[in-house]
Amino acid sequence: MNKSGQLLLILLSILICGLYYGTVNAKPNDTPPSFEKEFTEVGQLNPLESQLMSFMTGLHVGEPKQAVELWILGVNNRSGAVQYAMLSPSLQKQSRRKFEQTHWVTGQSSPWVSNFRFTKVEKLSESRMRYTVKYDLETSYADFGSGQKIIIVEKNLEPFREYWFITSITTKYNQWEAFTPAETVLK
Repeated sequence: MNKSGQLLLILLSILICGLYYGTVNAKPNDTPPSFEKEFTEVGQLNPLESQLMSFMTGLHVGEPKQAVELWILGVNNRSGAVQYAMLSPSLQKQSRRKFEQTHWVTGQSSPWVSNFRFTKVEKLSESRMRYTVKYDLETSYADFGSGQKIIIVEKNLEPFREYWFITSITTKYNQWEAFTPAETVLK
């Protein structure tokens, strides 16, 4: 990665760290942070700030499954920044310090997660969905079984800012798995 790419990645992480935070418990219609308001309150945007704001806004998804798929992409690539961007403001507040402690890198080199698949989709309401996702834990030398996550996705209903974000991730404990900071792990 060249120096400008590294700088962009660092600045994106800083931007994500500086989000406004909601309450610890996610609530229906959890209002997301306003990047536009934050930047315009401090003055004009420079070109890099505009690029970062555009990137973050580009991560807003119009379908609930897309929020889960983008979060999974973050898990597969061990990108805490992408995972964090898909979370509700309250989950961001709850997990931010843990993401920072790992320098926004999640997971582990071995075993890794692979072969994510949606096994159950439930519509809880017009603005709330539950996805059950199964996956495998693998290494180059052995199979470490599989895991399952239950992910709740809700729609922000703020006018002209309607998009979906993750409000809950629940996973059953597996001694071989590295869990992401926003997960609730059940033993």
